[in-house]
Amino acid sequence: MKDLLDYLRSELNSEVSEVVAEVRIGLVYTGVLLSGGHAGVAYTPTRELSECPVLASAGNIAGKSAQNLMGMALSPNLVEAAVGIAAVNALSQIAFERNPEKYVFSSTDVSDLIQPKDKVAMVGYFGPLIPKISEKTSELYVLEKRKIDDDRIKFLSPSEISVLSFSNVVLISGSTLVNKTVNKILENIANAREVVLLGPTASVTPQPFFDRGVTAVMGVKITDSEKMLKVIGEAGGTRQLLSTCAKKTALVRGST
Repeated sequence: MKDLLDYLRSELNSEVSEVVAEVRIGLVYTGVLLSGGHAGVAYTPTRELSECPVLASAGNIAGKSAQNLMGMALSPNLVEAAVGIAAVNALSQIAFERNPEKYVFSSTDVSDLIQPKDKVAMVGYFGPLIPKISEKTSELYVLEKRKIDDDRIKFLSPSEISVLSFSNVVLISGSTLVNKTVNKILENIANAREVVLLGPTASVTPQPFFDRGVTAVMGVKITDSEKMLKVIGEAGGTRQLLSTCAKKTALVRGST
């Protein structure tokens, strides 16, 4: 994670001095709005919390330097980490705009990367993707803590991470950036043809992940920041974001 923060700081350098205009911590997503209008979201780790997620800095986050705030991504407090990753995603949008020749977005859909008979492993359950993937392959494994009733999928506990070593395609939830499992996951991938960091939380500058074997980073761009704050404040999820205030993005290794 530190590599991501260092890389983004080098992309933005001291010329970008935006401050945080507003933070919203919803039940599903956490959002950060910057003074210049850029915004980012990140998964709120409600399922991982064992106690009331009070932030000591509550009431004093708005007005802070956005680049300083993204340091929260390293916090052991997972709610703070969500705020930090949301700030990373907001600042990444500035990096994309500053270097349009470097960040060439693709129209590739995640389902385009899957070939017939591929062994596909999902880290985290992406329900909307299941029908498309199931049309191409019957070998779909999902590492997920929750119990989900879907006979198209072979559910495994998160401890059964060895499945990653024999998968052709690995889809990794961006929530792994918040709960800090992404490094362990990447270390256990052996021969995958495609490794995709996926979801609204994965709206980050991709190069640090490309350097570690990720082949695509697929996130979102917030198109209406005020609407985003309202949606997540009312417990909206990915579907509500995409239908009202965000659009999918894809950065593919080799095309950037």
